[in-house]
Amino acid sequence: MRTVRFAPLLAVVLAVLTACDSNSPLTPISAAWLEWSDSVVAGAPFGVRVKGIGFVSDVRIQVRVQGDTMVIEPYTVAQPCRTYCPPVAFVAFDTLVWVSGIAATSARTVTLRASSDFHAATGPPWPLRTFGMLIVSPTVPVQPLMRSVGVGSGFRDALGCYFVVPGTPFRRYISADQAPSWAPGFTGFTYGRIDPVLRSVCLDDAYVIKVDSIIQ
Repeated sequence: MRTVRFAPLLAVVLAVLTACDSNSPLTPISAAWLEWSDSVVAGAPFGVRVKGIGFVSDVRIQVRVQGDTMVIEPYTVAQPCRTYCPPVAFVAFDTLVWVSGIAATSARTVTLRASSDFHAATGPPWPLRTFGMLIVSPTVPVQPLMRSVGVGSGFRDALGCYFVVPGTPFRRYISADQAPSWAPGFTGFTYGRIDPVLRSVCLDDAYVIKVDSIIQ
């Protein structure tokens, strides 16, 4: 099985003034983009890459596994202050969370859901949206692909290459189809798959994504 690489925690900070709360309240935030292996080994921990936008610098991510459903819920923790409240920041985060091994004596399908503000009718706490599935099996997968799902955009650059930008602007993928069915572009909830080994000729060291469907 080839190794899948994840990026370390990244952050872009845009300062805004907000009120401070000495009780350090928790604020639910939306998971903009998730990436995970579509096949994992039973009982072995595995990683899920989570992207989104927070409102303070302290981002926490809660992972719950109940039966055949795994839920990912990111939130922020407001830092307490006393006489002076410094500016709180919008933070674009891109991090890896580890999930404890899931038991399975035979292959089973687990649904991955996460809080999402995409087309949400109400504010936080955000409703849960199904991002996709993963297979938990006692046997080691031969060549797992990466599920890459969330709110993204597709476009064509000046050189004629079609890109997909997932969630935050830290990364972009090359469309496996040139030109794709979504040309000339889109913005919406994107279901895609990434080959962890294949690279594109459009951009050096860029992963290739196959977009399966888009909700706009």
